[in-house]
Amino acid sequence: MKQTDTVSLCIPMKAEYVSIARLTASGITSRAGFDIDTIEDIKVALSEVLGKIIEKKPLTDRINIDFVCQSDGIRININIPDNIPDLFDNEDDKFALAIIRSLMDEMEMIKQEHIITMVKKLGKAV
Repeated sequence: MKQTDTVSLCIPMKAEYVSIARLTASGITSRAGFDIDTIEDIKVALSEVLGKIIEKKPLTDRINIDFVCQSDGIRININIPDNIPDLFDNEDDKFALAIIRSLMDEMEMIKQEHIITMVKKLGKAV
């Protein structure tokens, strides 16, 4: 892959389509050189984020995910529907957030831009 190849995915905002995002993540991260355990970690983190977004029942009918392949790893950008202002703000969500942060090297929520960014570097174990 080139230094900044980007694969964009737009899926319906339904739980049954999370598996498509997981499958896409698996293919991209495998091609980028991640080992099977790290690929599973990335898929779990992605599922946690998408599950929480879907659980909040947004009025949006689709969600956009960008997988940005970099020379040293992958960055996943998830566009949060702007009608979910309280994502990861309650106690139940904090557990999911802890899981995500433990599996990824970086995780940032930019609420003003409605984006969650997760980064996993090649060669770094959890």
